[in-house]
Amino acid sequence: MGSVSSRVKKVGDLLKQRLVIPSYQRPYKWQQKHVNQLIDDVLAHQSKACYRLGTVVLHWDELNPACTDGLNIVDGQQRLLTLTLLCTLLDQHGVFFSPLLEQNFTSRVSINNLEHNAKVIENRLMGLKDDERKSLLHFVCDQCELIEVTLDNLSEAFQFFDSQNARGKPLAPYDLLKAYHLREMMDTTGQAERLHHVSLWEQGVSPDDESASLHLIMGEFLFRQRRWLEGDYGIQFSRHNLEVFKGVNLSTSDYHYIQSLLALDFAVEHYNNDPARKWDKQNKPYPFQINQVIINGKRFFEYIQHYRSLYHTLFEGDHALLGDFLKQHTHYDGCSRKGDMYIKNLFMCAVMVYYDKFGDKALIPAAKICFCWGYYLRLQYKKIGMDSIDNYAREPRGLLRMLGKAIHPQQVLRFQPERCENIRFESAEPVQVSIAQMLGDTDVTE
Repeated sequence: MGSVSSRVKKVGDLLKQRLVIPSYQRPYKWQQKHVNQLIDDVLAHQSKACYRLGTVVLHWDELNPACTDGLNIVDGQQRLLTLTLLCTLLDQHGVFFSPLLEQNFTSRVSINNLEHNAKVIENRLMGLKDDERKSLLHFVCDQCELIEVTLDNLSEAFQFFDSQNARGKPLAPYDLLKAYHLREMMDTTGQAERLHHVSLWEQGVSPDDESASLHLIMGEFLFRQRRWLEGDYGIQFSRHNLEVFKGVNLSTSDYHYIQSLLALDFAVEHYNNDPARKWDKQNKPYPFQINQVIINGKRFFEYIQHYRSLYHTLFEGDHALLGDFLKQHTHYDGCSRKGDMYIKNLFMCAVMVYYDKFGDKALIPAAKICFCWGYYLRLQYKKIGMDSIDNYAREPRGLLRMLGKAIHPQQVLRFQPERCENIRFESAEPVQVSIAQMLGDTDVTE
């Protein structure tokens, strides 16, 4: 058990400390509404002798020489940076200074939001007289308080996350996972490698990145696939089921079942670090599988990036392997309805699992099987909810469960999608139709 200290501090005293924003922190993402709410709170309580603004969690990293002169901000970054902006813009006489002003930001998201929120604050302060600014600065620095919790154990520090604070922006599941897996890398990788993975990760949550987002890949594909392949609930990925993306640390665990993982990890590292690679410039990626045991640390980050790339290979861009298939069979009147989008996701999850196991061998015939299996629901039910998708996806004899066990493509191609009987369409008479007929094929395996 590490040491813990907790005390109430004036905002001004807290901001005078040398605080550090560590590499595992998410970017500064407070929006205009969060800034305005903070300013509204301060103005509304300005007549009070003191006003408490919440809690910040700090980490004293004695093992990292680079941090011996500062405290890492584990939780409270958004509020502390906004308070620093507010105090700086209130001060007209050079009285206020915080070391946070010297923090270098590399994330374009952080830089853009800081610049935007500075303008928001300037607009809110416009028209205040000098004595009013001075009075408000005194209130924020000397009468507003924060509870400062400081720990010397990083894992324990993260347990103090005040992620549901009403004035803050709750941490998304992938924010929590980023922090968790960066902690797992601390003893085995250098800072440059950690920053590399952080940079790729933040691209996945940036609105400027046109590739598959972390929300899409983790929430709508990998989470559902990993759960459905096990026959488990897979409707919604949230901070309450992070264990789906937590696994084993190869450097600290000594279980029999991880020996094969250790051997494979060693083989890939040895190959890529062989001096011969400087000559042939070859690189062997880790051979991931969707439902494998998660390897904590850098392999987790590589796992996510691998499936972002695989998604692009299958579905995005002019050269996507199934780009034409999607255009031909998933674009129809009503395809943008919520239920139809659920079904499309189910189909794409299945075909992605197939490609993950067998590559492009018989990919189009397999895609037809996956399509028939998934879109059977569209013919069977008038209204489709995600609960119906979830129940169907994890059926013991369903396609996804069979895909999880298949060792040859032919096992998938022999799968027989169900037929829909007595489905009423435009005519008043009952009709019988299979989805293979919708595709215009009499034999989906040809």
